[in-house]
Amino acid sequence: MNIFLWVLGAVLLILGGTELVRLAVFWATKPLPGERMALVVAPAGPEDCEALVRAAAERARWMGCPCQVVCLAPGGGETERICRFLSLQYPHLRVCKTDDLVYHILEE
Repeated sequence: MNIFLWVLGAVLLILGGTELVRLAVFWATKPLPGERMALVVAPAGPEDCEALVRAAAERARWMGCPCQVVCLAPGGGETERICRFLSLQYPHLRVCKTDDLVYHILEE
């Protein structure tokens, strides 16, 4: 029983340390006041769309700055419906198509 408690304590210690490092990195690299930021998410399909958008929204919340999440829905369909549904939950989420972008960030 003692070994189990030591292992559990070690795991919790590692997770807590990781969280402290993450918090320190985000605090040190947060943008200056008055600056705005946009996080662009381009899901490959409906399978990973929800998880990707939720992770981006959570990352924007962690940063603590006015950050807008832009979801690129390629050509509509189920991916666009998922993004539109998530935009009800996350007011800083904007759904657009690839053609609507001003800069061609997806070109390789």
